[in-house]
Amino acid sequence: MDRDRLYMLIAFTLAIGITAYGVLLSPPFKSVRAAIGIPELEGARYNEKVGAADIINPSAGKAFLGRITLVYHSIFVVLIFGSYLVFTNRYLENSRYLSDIMLMGVLLTVFSGMLYAYLVKDFFLHGLFIAGLAFIFISGLLTFKEFKPKDLIAWNIYVSGILLLIGAFIGGWLGSSFMEHRDSFLNALIESRFTPSLAGENVYWRALTAHEHAMIAIALAFVFFTALSFTTLKEGRLTKYLIYLAIPSQLVTALASYSVWFIGGIAHLAITPAAMLLILSTLLLSFRVKEWNLIKAGLVVGNIVMWLAVAIPGALVAMSLRKPLFFNPEFRAEVWDWAELAYNIGHWHILLLTWGVTLLVIYMVYPRDFGKFGRIAGYFTLAGFLIASVGINFYMLGNPPGEYSPNPYNNIYLTTIVEPGLGLLSLGVAIGYLLYLRGFLKDYLTG
Repeated sequence: MDRDRLYMLIAFTLAIGITAYGVLLSPPFKSVRAAIGIPELEGARYNEKVGAADIINPSAGKAFLGRITLVYHSIFVVLIFGSYLVFTNRYLENSRYLSDIMLMGVLLTVFSGMLYAYLVKDFFLHGLFIAGLAFIFISGLLTFKEFKPKDLIAWNIYVSGILLLIGAFIGGWLGSSFMEHRDSFLNALIESRFTPSLAGENVYWRALTAHEHAMIAIALAFVFFTALSFTTLKEGRLTKYLIYLAIPSQLVTALASYSVWFIGGIAHLAITPAAMLLILSTLLLSFRVKEWNLIKAGLVVGNIVMWLAVAIPGALVAMSLRKPLFFNPEFRAEVWDWAELAYNIGHWHILLLTWGVTLLVIYMVYPRDFGKFGRIAGYFTLAGFLIASVGINFYMLGNPPGEYSPNPYNNIYLTTIVEPGLGLLSLGVAIGYLLYLRGFLKDYLTG
């Protein structure tokens, strides 16, 4: 049995499983949930008393935030594991025990976290969740102790790995402080939804902000450069300068984000330009790949989406938070409540989706090339990803401020752009997964 491909199949399966469960929890599947016995849990739902989406129910808000934390950690560690397997296959020959440690950590984190979040509030399960994260951190620490970069691409991957470990350390500090300062932290998290300046005074909220922003930015850089390592770049000074530029851009982006923990909001003055330089360098590098193939297509589309669906809309929102520059009234006004919720949620989902789509593209060509059908799966996924990611911004930002509808699923942008895009993306992922599963089983049964 090809052990590495088995682990990649496990990562692929877990990612699809968690995502599918998240879809099952959405309002259109309420009857399905009831039929199979999944209990209704309060969360971000329409509140008739306030006439808007109420993310914090006074009686269940803190439990809701806890569930969100566990789910996002679960999907994050699965994507980390999937990326890690590609990286170790590419660069480390003797990494079997390291992959074993990380797999153990991922399984502990995902299953204990999801069970604790949705079924059994048993403190033992929460302890297993923490233990799983510890195993993942140990595996990463040992991996980057062994890794010896030999070229500029590898150095970028090395920098990403070290910065991810630093971010994980901050997350560990936050987690270890949580029980003692639970109410202070959760109250600050709730306040940040309505009055960010008040939450910024809480060191635990600042640590969370530093942790989550840096981790997703650097994880995307990690998977980008890992994918880039499978390509051939055009020679020349421009290519070399772009690869060099990415190293300090990563460093400043991550370290400025981490500085929010102990300095505060002023650190954002360094985050934004550094992040812009980072995604500019990765965009231009994606066009420096010599031959057009599925990986180049994934890198180009992923970077274009970063600009069209994340960076540019994010800049417009940021400039309009407290004065009506692009949105009238300002985006923080109560009349924009539902749109701000949609934007915050959509923003993070696009980032995670970019990561997952990049991994799928790699899996269609490495370690086994699935040929024509693999390319079909990849291009369907990329097309749906581009359409849905750009289209969701029309829903989040293109509607005039006004009363929130309790059933937004008949919204013109959702029905004509986002849902068809997600359907195409889902078809591509399904084809890719079936190809991967069939290929693995075929090799196992005949080998």
